[in-house]
Amino acid sequence: MPNKSLSVEEKIEFLISLYKKNLLKEALAKAEVFAQQHPANPYIYNIYGIIHTSLGNYKESIDYFFKSIKLDPNNAKTHNNLASAFNNLGQFKEAILNYTKAITINPKFAEAHFNLGKTLNDVERFEDAIISYCKAIDLEPNFEDAYNNLIKILTFYVPKKNYTNACIISNKLLQNVIFNYDLYNKISNSDIKSFFKICTNIILKNKNIDSLKSIETQIYRRNTTNLNCGRHFEVFNTFNAIPKFCFECFKVLIEPNNVVDLFKLYFVFDNLNLKNNNTRKCMIELRSNIPGSYKGYIYCPSLKEANEIRDQVDEIVKKKIEKNIPTNVKRGCSEFGISYPEYKKINDSNSKLMKYNKEWKEKEKLVDDKRSEKNILVKEKLQKSLHGITISDILIMRNWLGYAKKIGDLSYKNIIDDITIQSMIEKKFSDQLLERSKQFNSSITKS
Repeated sequence: MPNKSLSVEEKIEFLISLYKKNLLKEALAKAEVFAQQHPANPYIYNIYGIIHTSLGNYKESIDYFFKSIKLDPNNAKTHNNLASAFNNLGQFKEAILNYTKAITINPKFAEAHFNLGKTLNDVERFEDAIISYCKAIDLEPNFEDAYNNLIKILTFYVPKKNYTNACIISNKLLQNVIFNYDLYNKISNSDIKSFFKICTNIILKNKNIDSLKSIETQIYRRNTTNLNCGRHFEVFNTFNAIPKFCFECFKVLIEPNNVVDLFKLYFVFDNLNLKNNNTRKCMIELRSNIPGSYKGYIYCPSLKEANEIRDQVDEIVKKKIEKNIPTNVKRGCSEFGISYPEYKKINDSNSKLMKYNKEWKEKEKLVDDKRSEKNILVKEKLQKSLHGITISDILIMRNWLGYAKKIGDLSYKNIIDDITIQSMIEKKFSDQLLERSKQFNSSITKS
C-alpha cells in the first residue's frame, strides 16, 4: 500500500498503473490523497483529470486539468486532455482553442492534430478537419485512425484544396473511374471484375492505404436524415422496448444470391433515382441470429412509400441483376421482430399493424436522460453521400470478398482470383461460420 514514504515519481507511477488496470475508483481515491500531499505537482492533477474523464466526469476533469496547467502552462498533453473534456461536453469552441494551444506548444503532436480534426468534423468544418488529419498522418504515417476518419469524410466531401496526401489523391482517382452502368442491360461479371481491378490497383499504389484493417462491412448511400439507430438500439437492448420512431420505419429488403450479385446491387443503389433519395446500404450479414448472407436495404418512413419503392426496385433488380432475387418490405430491425413477432407482421392496413406501447415512453426517456448524463450531446450529422466509388467502398468490398471465400461462395472468383479476409472480420463471425456456410449452400441448392 503506497504511503508518504514513496517518492512523488513512484506515486505517479502507481496512479498510472491503477489507471491502466482500469481500477478507476481506487485510482481516484489515491489521486485525491496524493493531490493533498503534493498540491504543487501538475502531473498528479493531470492524472486526476484523466481518471475523471474515463469515468465520464468531464466537468470535474476540467477543474483538475486547469490546476495542472496553472502549475505547468506549457504541457501540450494537458492542453490536449483539457480539450478532449470540453469536446465531450459539446463545448467545441473551447476544445478547438485548447487543441490549438497543444499544437502551438508542440507542433509535432500528432494526436492533438488528429483530435482537432475530429472536433472540426463535429462542427462541419470539413476542409479544416482534412488539414488536421493530413498533418497527423504526415507526422505518423501509420496513424490508422487518422486514415479512417479522413477516408470517412471523403465519402461525402470533395476537398477544395490541392493536397499531397495519398488518401486524397487515391480517392480522387477512384472518383474518376466510371462504371459503365447501362439502364437497359444486365450488369456483366466481366465489367465488375475489370472495374474492381482498376480500383484495386489504385489502392495498391499506397502501402499504408492497402494495409488498412477496415472492419466496416456496410456501404451506405445516405441522404441527410439521421435515423439515430444507435440510440434506438440502446433503448431496445436496455429495456427490450421498441422506440416509437421505429414504428414508422420500414425497409425494402433485397437479398442477393451471392457476392457478385451484391456488387451488382451496389451499382444499382449508386445509380438509383428515388424521389426522396432514401438512404440505402449493401452489406454482408454478421448477426448470429439473423439468416441470410447478403442484403441490401432501403429505408422508408412509411409503409406506402416502401411498397412503392419495392415495386420500382424489383423491376430494376430483375433487369440489371437476376430475376430470382427476392425484394420484400419489412418493418424496422430484425431484432425487434424476434422479441415481438407481431411487430414484423405487415399488411396493407396501417390500423392492423402492431402499435407503440405507450409505457415504453418512460423507458426511452430514461435512456435519453442517461445519454445526456454521459455527455453524449452531439448527434451524428449526416451528409449526402457522393456518387461513385471511394476508398471506403473498396476496403469494404474486400471484406465482402473475404467473407464470401470463408462461407464457400466461390462466385468471388468472378471478381478476384484470391482474397485474404481481415482477421477482425473473421473473428466477428467465427462462431457462426459453419452455420453461414450451411445457409449459403442451402440457398444455392434451392435456387
